[in-house]
Amino acid sequence: MSRPAAPYRFLTACFVLLVLAGFGGSLPLPSNLDAVSVVQLKRHLSFLASAELGGRYTLSAGNRIAARYLAAQLEAFGYRGAATDGSFFQKIPFVMRTGGQDSKLTLEGAPKPFVHGEDFILRDPAATLPNLSLEAEMVFVGYGVSHPKTDAYQTVNAEGRIVLCLASGTPDVLAGESLPNDWREKAALEHGAQAMLLIPDEKLAEGWAQAAAYVRRRSVPRVRPKASAAKPEQPAIPAFLLSPSAAESFLSPFNLTLAQVHEAARTGAALPSVAAQRRCTIRTTENERVEYSQNVVGILDGADPGLKQEFVVLSAHYDHLPAQGDVIFPGADDDGSGTAAVLELARVFAEGERPKRSIFILFNTGEEMGLLGSGYFTDQEPLVPLEAIVANFNIDMIGRSRPPGDDRRENAELTDRDSVFLIGPDKHSRQLFELSEQTNAATVQLRLDYTYNDEAHPMRLFYRSDHWNFAKRGIPIVFYFTGLHADYHRPTDTVDKIDFEKMARITKLVYATAWRTANREQRFDLDVWKSRERATPNR
Repeated sequence: MSRPAAPYRFLTACFVLLVLAGFGGSLPLPSNLDAVSVVQLKRHLSFLASAELGGRYTLSAGNRIAARYLAAQLEAFGYRGAATDGSFFQKIPFVMRTGGQDSKLTLEGAPKPFVHGEDFILRDPAATLPNLSLEAEMVFVGYGVSHPKTDAYQTVNAEGRIVLCLASGTPDVLAGESLPNDWREKAALEHGAQAMLLIPDEKLAEGWAQAAAYVRRRSVPRVRPKASAAKPEQPAIPAFLLSPSAAESFLSPFNLTLAQVHEAARTGAALPSVAAQRRCTIRTTENERVEYSQNVVGILDGADPGLKQEFVVLSAHYDHLPAQGDVIFPGADDDGSGTAAVLELARVFAEGERPKRSIFILFNTGEEMGLLGSGYFTDQEPLVPLEAIVANFNIDMIGRSRPPGDDRRENAELTDRDSVFLIGPDKHSRQLFELSEQTNAATVQLRLDYTYNDEAHPMRLFYRSDHWNFAKRGIPIVFYFTGLHADYHRPTDTVDKIDFEKMARITKLVYATAWRTANREQRFDLDVWKSRERATPNR
């Protein structure tokens, strides 16, 4: 969305002030708005971004120390623990998978082993690698069909062997036949094969690099929320997809080339079934262990007997990146700034006039791994009914300003001292957008910049912080953000670069907007949001 020229921005601002001056006139501002304290913000952030916490990586001791600090502060403010056990910790099990990078496939006579994630992957790349150690001779069975009209296994013995066949396609003789999805695997299993090696079709061969990159990402030690205690079921027979170059090597003992196989598949021509004396070895392993992190959760009960069953959620993520040797990533702005701001919001809400609705404080873990903590809260274990959440105000990176004269390219999109990016206030309800605009005009009068509010913006920031997991559920959201900068995800994201005065102004804006939301007689009308599927890119 392009920005209007300066004179028109001024006229637009005047129009907003005039038209919206009376909006929410029945909603006063919180009486303790000026209680938001630069001193308190700096105190919290100086601890959270300290070297002793080591960057607050999701599965680290520093993350757990930060969690205890946040919980202790909430308890001191008078909040109650919101977890199912009454504590302030929503315990989240994560699965760590390792070992895939050591898995190898060897072919007798080949100059070197074939490596998992480069030369072969599981047919289902999202599945867990089996712990497999297998050596056997190979047979080629073309399309892998065993059917009354044509049976590739009729002339070869697959018992105890490794089957090589096409990953897709059927011979012309089976045109119009309805076959189950796993007919290849069933046929190989019924004929006694121990494993399958699958030759990619032309489309799959062209997209091999992308598929292999996906597997490499998950082969590196990585964590994800565990949906259940049960391990995923292993397929009845291990089936591995070969890269185009590996497929050429494995077809060679049968005097075939990948081009010949692709040509046959295009026409549905028959392919021979052949046994080879070459031996193949498959050694794969992937270990799994469960580790835990935690969202920090607390509730300040509302004053209204009826409306206190509804919640305004204030959120920020307190996790950051793992250390690299002796180098730590303090994460002062990302997202120590948002975490300190939400902690200060928790204090001023508790010390001021109690709002009608309840305030839910949510410090998310695992955001840096793909919004995992907030996703666990919304998708697996909501601690309050999602339909009872009136709005989510999410804060991620509000601590930086671009100094005058800073012409570094990395800081080009960093806001100045009087601006903040807002994302999402108009996505669900016009009433929330209007309340946000009017509250800003009546309080801190920051310039609200909607550059990233466009869902199609190349940076796609609407999808890149914890508010997204609420937004996708149709819950109104506002995301506060001051911009990416040269220190983003670097060891130089330190406390000395934080603009605490600006951070306090933004915190006041969030406080006033959330306080008014918590005191509205009616919930926001959801007159904008339309449910639809959206892809969430990696952060």
